Amino acid sequence: MTELVAAYYKRNTHLWEKVAKLSVFMLGILAVGALTAFGMQLAINSQKELSAKIANSGKIGPREKISIIFSDPVKPVSIEDGFSIFPEAKLKLFWAEKNQELDLNPVGNLKPGETYRVRIKTKEGIFKNRENEINLFFQVESYPKVLKAEPGKENTSISITSDFKVFFDKATGDYDINFIIDPFDSFNFEANDEKTEFRIFPKDKLRYDTEYKMRITAKVAGEEDSDSPKEIFTGSFRTEKKPYVAPVRNNSAVIPDDQVVDRDAKISEGKYIDINLSKQHLSIFENSQRLGTFRISTGKRGMATPTGSFKIMAKRGRAWSNKYKLYMPFFMQFTGAGHGIHELPEWPGGYKEGAAHLGIPVSHGCVRLGVGPAETVYAFSDAGTPVVIHY
Repeated sequence: MTELVAAYYKRNTHLWEKVAKLSVFMLGILAVGALTAFGMQLAINSQKELSAKIANSGKIGPREKISIIFSDPVKPVSIEDGFSIFPEAKLKLFWAEKNQELDLNPVGNLKPGETYRVRIKTKEGIFKNRENEINLFFQVESYPKVLKAEPGKENTSISITSDFKVFFDKATGDYDINFIIDPFDSFNFEANDEKTEFRIFPKDKLRYDTEYKMRITAKVAGEEDSDSPKEIFTGSFRTEKKPYVAPVRNNSAVIPDDQVVDRDAKISEGKYIDINLSKQHLSIFENSQRLGTFRISTGKRGMATPTGSFKIMAKRGRAWSNKYKLYMPFFMQFTGAGHGIHELPEWPGGYKEGAAHLGIPVSHGCVRLGVGPAETVYAFSDAGTPVVIHY
């Protein structure tokens, strides 16, 4: 009996040992599985999320390529399947830098001044069970702006020979710029290399006393004809009135020999210029011989031409007076204060003082000569030629 009990306990003990070993084995398998699943989930959760940025700095040109740089190389199909752009635009997609750069090339043109949104949806993670959405924005530059137009709107009486300049805020090479002038005359156009400055000039003279209106439009070069151009400037200007030219008396600029008063030279050697204020005559002498006498117009009351002995200090073929805003052809300066001998003055608009004023003191102190005699005296004189002014 005792032997049977001992054998029974021995068999049961051996069975429980097997059960215990099997339990430990199963627990080990479960533990390994749990750790594996935990590790996989940890790997999935720790995977870096894809990001991207637009490489272009500043605003985009209407025909400019847009480059998107991703944080890691990608599979192109995974990006292209979830790619969209708002507002819609026709693009060609090109991959570069081992599929880490996506270049967007516009087919046609992007709309100036528009802000575009690029949206990219991707599925990420080992099991592609995590969605990611990337949103990128870029702005297209606006139409060119006119910074300045010359002459401006404040110019109410411009010369019929004037040309016009238009200055833009940036290069306009990507745009078709159109200048519309009404009433239409024949104009020529030229621009600098950057196409930021344009010059418009009439082939012939403009019309007197006429209001011209100018419009400037722009559209992206290559746009369809159906697209309306953008008006970027309007302005107007008026040309000068037709000047009144005083009638010229025959031979009024030259004094006939029988009317010459100062026949004798005051300087016997060399050249000199003699001016008689009371008679409004100017004579040129060389070695005591009178070569010609001409009618002049000297300083009016309060701005009299100075008397005394002077010398020609400087000569300029067409001098400009900043003070009186007029041109003085064949100018010969004889005082430090700016007094000179010159032809009848001209204004920028083309008006020239009539010869009827010759013989009458109406100038601001200078000595005015008629057309023809002024050039003769200019050619006769040199720097240092004496000038004697008297009554």
